[in-house]
Amino acid sequence: AEGISMWAVNLFVLVFIGMVAREQAGGRGLQGAHIIAVQWEAFSFLPGFAIGTAAAALAGQYLGAGRPDLARRAIIACTGIAVVVMGLLGVVFITAGELLTRIISSEPVHLETVPRLLVIAGLTQVFFAVTMVVRQGLRGVGDTTWCLILPSLSSYGVRLPATYLLGVTLGMGLEGIWIGLCGEFFIRAVLFSARFLHGGWTRVRV
Repeated sequence: AEGISMWAVNLFVLVFIGMVAREQAGGRGLQGAHIIAVQWEAFSFLPGFAIGTAAAALAGQYLGAGRPDLARRAIIACTGIAVVVMGLLGVVFITAGELLTRIISSEPVHLETVPRLLVIAGLTQVFFAVTMVVRQGLRGVGDTTWCLILPSLSSYGVRLPATYLLGVTLGMGLEGIWIGLCGEFFIRAVLFSARFLHGGWTRVRV
């Protein structure tokens, strides 16, 4: 259910990009720019996902052994590692956006747009890391209900309205959509951090 909820959001975002492309002169390359930026962002997403998987395994084992203190420590440690790794990759996105774009495409619209999108993504990689690892850790200890509720609330309550408002209504285009997309990671990081600090997950039977 969580996966379906998140992928539905991505479909709406693609619709918004199509709306912007129809209104913007030379907008035919915007979908491609979006995909290129997502492809490069995956270089930070994939390590973060792997570290989150480790957090889930460790936290689940420790909580199952009756050691919530070690489960908490494992999630914190893995989150710290992900913050460093994804934060450093964020610096690469910010400083080498044009070079990264040229590896995939030499289209003028891509060279103009993708580096700006990567800057936006780079600035929010730390929040993305917190979101990803803490969510995986909570999922690993069986706190799956909140792992569905929190991102769904954040995505449909913040991400979709923000991307439409900034990208379509205010006319900020694809950059506005990405500000909404990436800015929402901050809200999601706060929500998952609050759930983690609340500690209700430590009472889940594993």
